[in-house]
Amino acid sequence: MAGKYWSDEELAILTEGYPKEGVRVMERLPGRTRSMIIQRAHRLGLVAPSDDWSEAEMAILKTWYQTEGSEVVKRLPGKTRAAVRAKAQRIGLLRKVRWSEEEDAILFRWYPAEGPDAAERLEGRSREAVRIHAQKLGIRCR
Repeated sequence: MAGKYWSDEELAILTEGYPKEGVRVMERLPGRTRSMIIQRAHRLGLVAPSDDWSEAEMAILKTWYQTEGSEVVKRLPGKTRAAVRAKAQRIGLLRKVRWSEEEDAILFRWYPAEGPDAAERLEGRSREAVRIHAQKLGIRCR
């Protein structure tokens, strides 16, 4: 980016595009980060559409969230972990599924040697979920 100031052209793109596209307008604003766009739009009183997730992004979230958890953020450029978790919760992908005694036993047996890779032994559990639950159980990886 040439400077810290917004050019008239950039402001026109932002003013026209942000209310329709939300942060996806960044595709037409090279050198401007998501944060810069949101801050400038806020200063200008611009409001993004209530849902700035594309159909393709929603498909990725629905396909991969159950197995990858918030790691699906790697498949969603421009989205933050917090945004991914919030969207997953809003559309019902987050289920507080209790851990079974059998799953706990698998973690006690395999987590010390395999760490988060033990998730491969637990259907529907992400590496991150396994790591967090093992920590709650006091199980450490060697």
